[in-house]
Amino acid sequence: MLEIRNLTKSYGDILALDRFSLDLGKGEVLGLLGPNGAGKTTLISILAGTLADFSGTVTFQGRNLFADRALKNRLGIVPQDMAFYDELSAMDNLLFWGGLYDVPRAELKRRAAELLERVELAGRAKEPVKKFSGGMKRRLNTAIGLLHHPDLLLLDEPTVGIDVQAKVSILDIIRNAGASGTAVIFTTHQLAEVETTCSRIAIMDHGRILAQGTLDELVRIVGERDIVEITGEFAAGPFSEALQDIAGDGIELLSVADNLASLAVAATEQIPRIMDRLFRRKLAVTDLKIKSPNLETVFLKLTGRSLRD
Repeated sequence: MLEIRNLTKSYGDILALDRFSLDLGKGEVLGLLGPNGAGKTTLISILAGTLADFSGTVTFQGRNLFADRALKNRLGIVPQDMAFYDELSAMDNLLFWGGLYDVPRAELKRRAAELLERVELAGRAKEPVKKFSGGMKRRLNTAIGLLHHPDLLLLDEPTVGIDVQAKVSILDIIRNAGASGTAVIFTTHQLAEVETTCSRIAIMDHGRILAQGTLDELVRIVGERDIVEITGEFAAGPFSEALQDIAGDGIELLSVADNLASLAVAATEQIPRIMDRLFRRKLAVTDLKIKSPNLETVFLKLTGRSLRD
């Protein structure tokens, strides 16, 4: 349904997208996972048609997305910034935005009422949106993007800054959209969101996809190894130097920063070797945790840094 090839975008000397390529099928829910500055919002903005001066191609339903204006009506956009009028009611916002997609009036009213029920706003449908909480506004923002039954739904950080109940509601909406045949791309830096919502996950950093697949496929990148997380009073440089002579011998340093490091080990029996090297260098360790491989450790291995960085 969607084919992106070599999409490249720069802001001066900063390369936001670096020959970015991606395929997406009908009904597939793709979570695009990456830290701030990875290029996620730039990608969504280009696909939505709000950002120019890039190179590469995007084919949607077999046609050039940027040359065929009719295709724009088959996209649903949920931007990170709220896209509605605070002075209007929730219902009036839906009717206004739905009218821009040429949805027939009778059908539009039916869909608007249905969506307000789905996002749990039916009881507040006639109130001005300015009275809504942040979570309610996020749910309305999502409803607007779905109003015209798009074939492709683009969501940029749809759950940022909202309460748990609103987040659960929005993630349910995303899953249901995929189940109904809508292809979905949503960007996030929240691991739990993609783990529970997506049929496929793509890890992105520095404008490129580093790896993609199901959760199980991505976790296999780390392999059947335990993850050791070490906290203490040490600098990144001396920590790396302390383990330099044993790295590669069943021990892999995934990430290191001042006071925090993560390693993958083939067996927990190797932990005493690690601790011995640290104590010899007088590097203070205050805590050590052993974890199973997960999506966060995949990100650490691929990027050398935590998703929170």
